[in-house]
Amino acid sequence: MPLDVVRIGFIGAGGIAQAHIGALKGIPGVEIAAVCDIDEGRARAVAEPLGAAVYTDGARLIEEQELHALYVCVPPHAHGDIEVRAAQKGLHMFVEKPVNLYLDRALEAWRAIREAGVMTQVGYVMRYWPGSVQLKRFLADKQVGTANVFRWGGIPGTPWWRKYDQSGGQLVEMTTHQVDLLRWVMGEVTAVSASYSFNRLLADQPDITVPDSQAALLFFESGASATVSTSCALGSTGASGMYFVVKNARVSWQDSGIQVDPSDAYEIPSVEQQMSINEAFVRAVRTGDGSLLRSPYDDALKTAAVTLAANKSAEEGGRLVRIEELLPADALG
Repeated sequence: MPLDVVRIGFIGAGGIAQAHIGALKGIPGVEIAAVCDIDEGRARAVAEPLGAAVYTDGARLIEEQELHALYVCVPPHAHGDIEVRAAQKGLHMFVEKPVNLYLDRALEAWRAIREAGVMTQVGYVMRYWPGSVQLKRFLADKQVGTANVFRWGGIPGTPWWRKYDQSGGQLVEMTTHQVDLLRWVMGEVTAVSASYSFNRLLADQPDITVPDSQAALLFFESGASATVSTSCALGSTGASGMYFVVKNARVSWQDSGIQVDPSDAYEIPSVEQQMSINEAFVRAVRTGDGSLLRSPYDDALKTAAVTLAANKSAEEGGRLVRIEELLPADALG
């Protein structure tokens, strides 16, 4: 029988957690039962208006609370064993992207999730945007020659984001969205070569250790390729785009839909309104229908591996890094 009320806990009470809570408040039959953050004041400020319990220890929250699901909204370097504990407790999980900065820990979580049989969703929200669904439908029966992707912006104020050993840099922490969408519509990436620049455009900010500009070349199982360019040196402005080459046409992606040039080259499929990523997760937990989840942990693990392979390549002078170097065969299957 479907659950009348879905009880949810949060580990992490920062900006992204608060955004999810705001979305969940608009979904009937959801109770935010507990909130945890290492900053007790922040946890209390988020939890008290909801009538939720306050924690500063995620392990205690998982152990003490009777929940149906857990949102994990912590920085990439700070997951620890949260997902393992939650899986062992039988909790379904919404994990913010990227799944982890450390693939060995992500693999431990993946194995625990697989063993427990719990449902998972990772925060790749673009898979639920109408334009992304339309793009996937459009490309389903076409060969992509190459794609060009860029995401240029500024630096968030969050201190951990500025540290390469905590966020992994913009490609790992932000442009992971674009890399994930490439995988969703073009298939699996098999190898990456990358080049980064440090201490050039942001040399006047000594507390920043992330690269200011990053470029990666992705090779796909299909034989296609994609270039990904990302930078956090633009200050308060920003720009982004995704372009695909198919036979006799260029396809551009927007969140609301795609454009084809020339416009008469292909028919563009229609797309209906999509449920949000939070609605999909709640409905899956409520009904047990895992097919609603477009970005389960095992799939998101592969996106993380692609971006971390790019980091490894850049650190090793641009060497071509194969994804199979980072993930075991059973995780690649």
